[in-house]
Amino acid sequence: MIRSPTYSSPISWWSLRRELSAGWRLKVSALLVSSLVGGLLAGGLCGSIGMLCYRLRLMTMAFAMAHAALAGSALALAAGSEATSTAMILALATAMVLGPLADRFGIPLDLMSMILFSTYNALTFIFIVLSPGPALMTESVGQLLWGSILAIRPGYIAALSAAVLASAVFLALFWGRINPILFDPRLAEAEGVNVKLYRYAILLLAGVITTLALRLTGGFLVFSLLYLPAASSLQLQSSMKKLVLSAWVIGSASAAAGLGLSFLLDLPAGSCIAIAAAIIFLGSAAYSRMRAWSGVEGP
Repeated sequence: MIRSPTYSSPISWWSLRRELSAGWRLKVSALLVSSLVGGLLAGGLCGSIGMLCYRLRLMTMAFAMAHAALAGSALALAAGSEATSTAMILALATAMVLGPLADRFGIPLDLMSMILFSTYNALTFIFIVLSPGPALMTESVGQLLWGSILAIRPGYIAALSAAVLASAVFLALFWGRINPILFDPRLAEAEGVNVKLYRYAILLLAGVITTLALRLTGGFLVFSLLYLPAASSLQLQSSMKKLVLSAWVIGSASAAAGLGLSFLLDLPAGSCIAIAAAIIFLGSAAYSRMRAWSGVEGP
């Protein structure tokens, strides 16, 4: 449902379409198309990189980077600067210093990640409180926390397309090295693969993708698009390449379905995407159990 600017009661998308002029219908249709394209790209990127992070045990590090991006966006809101670039800088800086910080203080990498996560979470709320009054009254805070379809614009789609191209080229060029790491990092290292280099490269890629996805899902729900498609893929596939590809498809489907629900029901985009991803996971898990009970072998 969508709330009309002139009526207090909610009206459906179809009745709104009838009331709008032809020019406005064209603009709303363009918004729908751009939202769908952006959702397909961002969902696919998050699903595939989420699977890679899961296999490489980078989940807590990706968690810390996502909150670094969230804190960067909140800082930009407080300073009146551009959000995406600030978030990207902080997320990538976090990816680069996580390892050295853990080594310097002699604590496990996962624990260092959670320390940074807590710090970034606190900074996010401080920056929001310090934001100018007019900024707090706009949709910027809502977009920061739970995403918005209004944030999907041509420049955003271009950035997502560049990220898709970079990810595809990276995986195509280095899949022969990455694949053994996904199966067994120790064995891959024994075979001469620089495991640490590829882990950090994927972590940096995850930082870029997570930062871009913040516009769509918001900072608190971006993890649903990272790990729910990966969990669904694990219910359906077994080969490594199929796991990554199916996570891409499921992530795209989750984002597209969630954005559609957000537009029709006038609900936060991130919440709708998380619900759609959770429903797909439940369906995948049910299908996997039914297949196991019937004695059918997995792919």
